Amino acid sequence: MSLLPILSANENICDRQDLHLSLLAGQFKIIPPNKPVVGVIGKGVVLPCQLEATTVLERLLVQWIFTGKSPNIGVTTYDGINTLNPVREEKTYQGRTHFFQSEVNRGNLSLHLKNVMLSDKGKYICFVSLENWYDEVVVDLDVAAQGDESAVFLDGHVGQGIGLTCKSQGWFPEPEVIWLDSKGQTRKEKVVTQSLQTSSGLFDVVSSMTLEPGSDMEVSCIIVNDLLNTACESRVLIS
Repeated sequence: MSLLPILSANENICDRQDLHLSLLAGQFKIIPPNKPVVGVIGKGVVLPCQLEATTVLERLLVQWIFTGKSPNIGVTTYDGINTLNPVREEKTYQGRTHFFQSEVNRGNLSLHLKNVMLSDKGKYICFVSLENWYDEVVVDLDVAAQGDESAVFLDGHVGQGIGLTCKSQGWFPEPEVIWLDSKGQTRKEKVVTQSLQTSSGLFDVVSSMTLEPGSDMEVSCIIVNDLLNTACESRVLIS
């Protein structure tokens, strides 16, 4: 006879636990980023992880994991239960990460990654858990580098024409080189462009063309980084 009340009590406890987990699942949700993040090499970048919730409890556990290599690499952890020292930075990323701790109670679990490197390119997981509830989002990090200012050099006479070379260093990803005339139109001369990826992983670019007699003598060399949506231009007027 005593077994029936015990079973009934256990069922009630399970029901309450299921309800509690259901409430947690309904209260918390990570807002996924709508596009990849672009970080500039040598500068800082914020990897977004925003928790949508009516009330955010600071005892959350947040783990950032880099999945760009195998096996996955832990980046840093925020443990809200450890009030004295909640952040544990992994050795590989020592001194390069920062949580916005004063904004955790507003759901900002984003990570500031400092001094972006080419090797940082890849996917990052923001894993968040509270008691038996958890969720995660994936953040894609692209990296880019704006090279130095381009320069156009006169190579002297090439046949009846004048040889021109445009050079620049330190780009990522591989840039595009465009030669324009005085009206901003793409030049019709044959262009030879070479990109060399250096030991640092960045690209140095050299582009050459020959200005034929009777051509528009104003020349612009534009080097474009499509990922950053930036460009640098060098212009010469041959008289």
